Amino acid sequence: MSARHWFYLPELEDAGVHTVLQGSQASHAIRARRLRPGDPVVVFDGAGGTASGLISEIVQRPLQVHLQLEDFRVLPVPGYRIHLLSALPKGERQATMLDMATQLGMTDFTALACDRSVSQAQDRARARWQRLLIEACKQSHRPRLPTLHPPLTVDSWAAQVSAGDAVVLLGDAHGAPPAQLFLSQLQEGTMFCLLVGPEGGFTPRECDLLDTVAPLGVSLGRGVLRIETAAVAMVALAASLAPGCPE
Repeated sequence: MSARHWFYLPELEDAGVHTVLQGSQASHAIRARRLRPGDPVVVFDGAGGTASGLISEIVQRPLQVHLQLEDFRVLPVPGYRIHLLSALPKGERQATMLDMATQLGMTDFTALACDRSVSQAQDRARARWQRLLIEACKQSHRPRLPTLHPPLTVDSWAAQVSAGDAVVLLGDAHGAPPAQLFLSQLQEGTMFCLLVGPEGGFTPRECDLLDTVAPLGVSLGRGVLRIETAAVAMVALAASLAPGCPE
């Protein structure tokens, strides 16, 4: 049986048995994936809803992919959340970070504006980031889009969180190796907050602020990592600590 490619259909909840892919999703199906009538597909709405089906017809002008759907499902909300709070790397490395982190199971993202940050979140980047998240979910077959939160300073985030609200993991060259982490009493609904600083690290002032939320320092090896490398490694670590998280 052919592999089922995934496509984004935000209006899936209101779609009937017969629905249509248009725009970028239709183009991806026909021009990138080269799908044809009879090929199997899966559509998802980014909120846990999925449906499988077959391509019934292709219309060239305007480009449309007609689908016959079945097996509608709404998957349960995952029992854990993985919230990446990271300084932004430069340029295209931002796309690499968000793509890989989403594939590995990131459920939330906040861009951190740090004292030593070089790159800052721009309003115009949000739409592009949303497209990146959609493509990463399609690639990794994850039915829920990560939530993009407004950018925060370290000061603002630390003021919102109290020790015990979340399992806070801080990328720290002097922290404990992942194998030595012991997290007891992880419960349904646990939030992992993963903190990744800019190149050059958090300033002493920021470290004092973060100490108020009792983070667990985690060493990711002997090397000096790029921001996006550390961020992706932290997401993979959190996903491994929370079995089955997220779907």
